[in-house]
Amino acid sequence: MTKIQTRRASALLSPLRSAAVGLMLAATSVAAYAQSGSPLSPGRLTVGCPFVTNTSEERNTGFLDDNASYGIAQIPLSVPDGASIRIEGLYSQVRYFSLQSYDGARGGNYIDAIADARIAANGGGALNANPALLPTASYGTGYTVQLRFADPPADPAQRAPNTLYVGAPDPRVSPTRVAKQIIYRIYLPNPGTSDFGNTAIPRLFYTGPTGEIAFENTPDRRRCDRIERASQSTRAVNPAVIPGRNIIFEPITRTQDQVLYPNGDSNYLRAASSLNHGDVVVIRTLPFRAPPLPPLLRADGEPDVRYLSLCHYGLGTSAVASCFADRDTVVQPDGYEVHVISTLAARPTAATRARLVNWQMWGETRSELIVLRQLLARPGFGGDYLRAVNNPELPLALTLGGFAPEITYCRSAVFDANANAGSSALINACRAEFAANRRP
Repeated sequence: MTKIQTRRASALLSPLRSAAVGLMLAATSVAAYAQSGSPLSPGRLTVGCPFVTNTSEERNTGFLDDNASYGIAQIPLSVPDGASIRIEGLYSQVRYFSLQSYDGARGGNYIDAIADARIAANGGGALNANPALLPTASYGTGYTVQLRFADPPADPAQRAPNTLYVGAPDPRVSPTRVAKQIIYRIYLPNPGTSDFGNTAIPRLFYTGPTGEIAFENTPDRRRCDRIERASQSTRAVNPAVIPGRNIIFEPITRTQDQVLYPNGDSNYLRAASSLNHGDVVVIRTLPFRAPPLPPLLRADGEPDVRYLSLCHYGLGTSAVASCFADRDTVVQPDGYEVHVISTLAARPTAATRARLVNWQMWGETRSELIVLRQLLARPGFGGDYLRAVNNPELPLALTLGGFAPEITYCRSAVFDANANAGSSALINACRAEFAANRRP
């Protein structure tokens, strides 16, 4: 696990079916205006506001992944004919980065995303057909992305190269819509690098009738400051969730649940847990092949996903307790990962890395949300969480096959008694004992 590095942030906040939780970006500036009761008319932006970042130590709210960092910029709801906005950046020393667009602080506000694997370097170069592979461009190489005030084409083949679509121009202002947002996301900086992979945050430039303006020199500075001040006074919390006795993973569906600020490159599974039902949670899952650090290549074939993490969060606070990224996990001899989340007092003796068990300590709330986060799956990969997201009515065993994660409560004594029996026998023993003796 890494130190919590996340900036103001990708998050999980919306009802999933009957009051479960989805993914959102917490405490963004526009959302803050909508929630804080501040006057919602800072004045229409004419140019925009540059990327702003913030550490999760300062603001641990919004279901963050503690292996990630974020920046958020504001752009106008529309621009005059002939005006344009572009983003200039450098390929970072990270597992993944992307630029994504959103239309105000509303459920279903996602517009478009362009991940690093779909951004061509300024000097040109080939793009990988498998987005799970790292970009072909070298670290530090420059790129340019144009913003287009239009809806993204339904057919990806019709997309303009190096273009992020930000939706059709629409100057109408509402309590949750005073600007559009651009979010810069990075996941998993290379070891020994900074939060953003030893690379500066991208810059935005507005070109209009009077020439070019860098966003850091924006004439909207006072409006940007008001938006930022409002965001600092707001804390994101999730709706009340009552975890059931039968703990299961379920997909989070963006369209049905009107998710706020989802990562367009991510798909998620979640399970609600509570100390009222058990103080040890056991998870069994196949590992996913992810890219190694350059210049290494996998000897067992191309990666299946760009990134996968398992995080758990306080329900009612949305604070991250801890996360395991794919590169931090240990694997059992039978090829499966076993994860345990428990209180310190209830930690099984066998729940150690030496015994090939990935242990995380329960957070500060009695109820927690456990989230598996998957980014950019290989085309045709049977464990692509999108298969579950697109078919939420089906059991995960049908949509994901052997990649469907298993989860159950357990007692420490049962875990220790079966720790050497293999991951399948272990979780089956835990499941059987819990079913026979579960708390009322």
